[in-house]
Amino acid sequence: MRGNSAGLVPFISLAFMNRLSRYLFRECALTSLIALLVLSFMVMLPQVLRLVDLWVNRGVAVAVLGTMISLSIPKILVTTIPMALLIGILLTLGRMAQESELVVLKACGISLFQVMRPIALLAILSAGCALLLNMVWLPHAFHQFAVIKRALVSTTTLTLKPQAFNHAIPGLTLYADEQEPNSRLLKGILIHDQRKPDAPITLTARRGEMRSMPGGETVLFLQEGARHQTVGDNQYQSLRFATYQMDLGVVLGFKTQDTKKQWDEMNLHELSQVMREATPDERFEARMEWHRRFSFPVATLILGLFAVPLGLQQSHRSGRSYGLVVAVATLIVHFVLLSVGENLARKHLLEPIGGFWLPNLLMALLTVYVVYATHHCRSFRLAIWLAHGLANLPQRLLKGTG
Repeated sequence: MRGNSAGLVPFISLAFMNRLSRYLFRECALTSLIALLVLSFMVMLPQVLRLVDLWVNRGVAVAVLGTMISLSIPKILVTTIPMALLIGILLTLGRMAQESELVVLKACGISLFQVMRPIALLAILSAGCALLLNMVWLPHAFHQFAVIKRALVSTTTLTLKPQAFNHAIPGLTLYADEQEPNSRLLKGILIHDQRKPDAPITLTARRGEMRSMPGGETVLFLQEGARHQTVGDNQYQSLRFATYQMDLGVVLGFKTQDTKKQWDEMNLHELSQVMREATPDERFEARMEWHRRFSFPVATLILGLFAVPLGLQQSHRSGRSYGLVVAVATLIVHFVLLSVGENLARKHLLEPIGGFWLPNLLMALLTVYVVYATHHCRSFRLAIWLAHGLANLPQRLLKGTG
């Protein structure tokens, strides 16, 4: 009888771990999914409002707006998946700490790595989803969105709203005092061109007319005006003209065969071709885009693993806001590291591989340290400071009010 009971112990332990793994995976996945929906809605809302403005003021079809919204979803998901994963894991472990479930797990001898196993699977799935978005869906969505946007810009530019500043073309502000009915003739024109930030141009003209060139380009033919430009440091140029032709940089219709793709619109094969055959500057930009697409999914995996030991560091006195505060602080630190690395790479102080992968390496080393400290029952000082700060925050606020 004693031998039979001893043989049941591994079986009961295995069944308990399978149930525990399913429980941890389900709870973290559900909370992360809710966080993903909330964050995606918050990020998408300003873009939807800008697109609705096209429907209200420009008469763009609702079907076109729906297509543009659907094409913007992959970009939003790439941004929100790592944030949602980090917040979901920390909030789930925070709830378990509040309800003393983590204490029970520790009392049962459940180790950190046993807790990390199902959550690591969730982090791998999330990173794989982000990688799939970056490699396949995102370039196609960027390209289709740019095609629709160029077509909308070209059609709405021909019907400028008089006595209003029109920003249909990125970097270009157009103002016309009046427009003759059933005509493209404009009067009292003011144009501010910031498409080249280092040399902005301001144009004024008594009259002007939109014209479509044989190749589909849209130009603005101005008459009786002046051209003002700032060049370099404290250098100003002024030119008066009788006639002036300005290329608006838009093409009528959905003509994409002659339009060069931007870096975020290229797939991996096109980026590889640019890195082999293009000029040095273009090869550099292609490498930047290449490493960006691989580094962000890896960052998702690192943040998911980093959240587990941080979540286990909290106690029932930390409060439910602990997870949210730690998640926001972690995201800010990682975002700053990524921004600094990318800026250093753009200034040619670092290679693109260093600019995008050094932040991930630093976060990976920090993750290893926190996992080591948690596994050996050592407290992570930053987590302790946040926990005590959040636990004592209500008393401090009440004391300050008193």
